[in-house]
Amino acid sequence: MPITVFRVDDLYFVRFSVSGRPRRAAFVVGSFTAFMKPIELEFCGSDYCAYVSLPPGKYYYRYLIDGKVVLDDGPVENGFNVLELGGVVRRIRGVRRRLFRAIYGIFVDRFGCKREGGPRDRLGGDLFFIRDRLSYIRSMGFDAIYLTPIFRAMSYHRYDVIDYFNVDDDLGSNKAFKKLLRSAHDLGIKIILDLPIHHTGSEHPAFKAALNGDPEFSHWYYIYDGDYEKFMDVRRMPKLNMKFAGEWIKGVALHWALLGVDAFRIDVGAGIPPWFLWDLRNFVNKPLIAEIWGDPFLWRNAVDGVMNYQVWEPLIRFLRNEVNAEEFVQVLRKQLKTLPRHFLMNSWLFIDTHDTSRAITLLDNDVEKLKAALVFMYTWVGTPMLYYGDEIMLEGGPDPDNRRCMDWRRVNGSNTLHEFIRILSRLTLTLRYITVNSSELIYYGNELEVRLSNEPRMYKGGILNGDYFIIKVR
Repeated sequence: MPITVFRVDDLYFVRFSVSGRPRRAAFVVGSFTAFMKPIELEFCGSDYCAYVSLPPGKYYYRYLIDGKVVLDDGPVENGFNVLELGGVVRRIRGVRRRLFRAIYGIFVDRFGCKREGGPRDRLGGDLFFIRDRLSYIRSMGFDAIYLTPIFRAMSYHRYDVIDYFNVDDDLGSNKAFKKLLRSAHDLGIKIILDLPIHHTGSEHPAFKAALNGDPEFSHWYYIYDGDYEKFMDVRRMPKLNMKFAGEWIKGVALHWALLGVDAFRIDVGAGIPPWFLWDLRNFVNKPLIAEIWGDPFLWRNAVDGVMNYQVWEPLIRFLRNEVNAEEFVQVLRKQLKTLPRHFLMNSWLFIDTHDTSRAITLLDNDVEKLKAALVFMYTWVGTPMLYYGDEIMLEGGPDPDNRRCMDWRRVNGSNTLHEFIRILSRLTLTLRYITVNSSELIYYGNELEVRLSNEPRMYKGGILNGDYFIIKVR
């Protein structure tokens, strides 16, 4: 029953495990919990385990298997094993600052297409190509890259994972990812991985074992009456049960964190209990951003931020003149009143994603409205996330049309938004006041004022201006 200890800076990650199968239950009991409350070991695919993150110090622990005390090999004091973790105990601060200045989102298979095919085919984009374009990304002011899933999976989008511990060979395998990670960090760019833990792929070995009646793996999924819970009723995406698969998921996140991944985007975060995301974030000690469509209130203390779809929809509808400024500002004010400011600051603002139609298409190819949307994305309370291709106004309708290949022929053309985005990336607005004036949304901080309108006003002057927006010094 060996323990495995990993260290990152001043924090240790300890994996407690037992190899045998308990008849009833197995626990680890240690001085790292209040009143030495036991932590239950869960089935982790090959053994029973529990993950705990600890600061430096001296700890006592032992196992309780089916009511019987069991010890590891090694030093023992007063009936407990001894675990000594060297180093100096330092204060760990919670996140109260912006984690990233601006994020560039990449749908990995489509960023550097190598071959032609249908909209649901693998078109050859890989991590080597992304590595070669890091300077391009950095030149627009981005200090982080969000990658859609890179794990071995069934489909081109890779949200149906079959192996969470290895990079898909089509993307260049683990070697390519390590090189990308190292090169990105050298340029001051952080890497955010998309983590699909709401469900696995139906070809994942755990799900196949569950379908074959394995009593251990069957608890990882919701299987009953010849059917099972799944994402959006898609049979190749069976839903995971966090209560039983949670420790295994911790191991997945820890594996990539130890490689140097800087943060995780949690796919289908709204379908994962807040208690588990809170536990995962506090264990792995890396930022978590959850995909939440709708009100993120329940997750405000569980993760560092969300993909702010609650604001995205009224922004687009406002610019399409489907809602007025007062209706738009009601959504903004509600978030300011109900959500912590640091949570909002680290929630992602965007004009489109791989799950929505492209912004330029939604805005009827009106470049001025697209610029207004970008102004809001960069100046409102949050972290801007630009979906690849928006800088060249890449078009696209609903999934999968919104995942077109990046058109590199247009990058060096005159009709791009590169310089506009560079200017926006240098601006900072700390919100102090928000109001509405007719069709205008107006907000400002100590130094800058932003006005957005859904009617053409042909603004003049300021730092940036257009038909529907102006940014000016107060």
